[in-house]
Amino acid sequence: MVAKSLKSKIKEVGQVNAGWVVFDIVFVKDLKSGSDECLGLVDFDKFELHIDDSVSEKILIPTLIHEIFHILFSTVGVKAVNEDTEEEIKITNEFIVEQATRGLLLLKRLNPELCEILYDT
Repeated sequence: MVAKSLKSKIKEVGQVNAGWVVFDIVFVKDLKSGSDECLGLVDFDKFELHIDDSVSEKILIPTLIHEIFHILFSTVGVKAVNEDTEEEIKITNEFIVEQATRGLLLLKRLNPELCEILYDT
């Protein structure tokens, strides 16, 4: 029996449930953010988490986790007023730790199959 690739396991799960909305995980060829190439991004208008189709298995999990944190931090209120700027967010360490804890617990409770993939590889 041939083991499934990491990418195929992620495609099979296909979504990240943020509680307030479900984001589809979409693999995209030649992913760009504006004119910049990128490995992943979250489209909050379409509720999609995009991963560049060429991402190697070695960096797939870190890329996916990075994009999930964008979703989690937005969900728990850690975001700039205008997300399209490089506006500095001023918060305490305790606040960010508390929000990250809530976000990870939310992720685990709403996405057990995805977390199994993320943390069992």
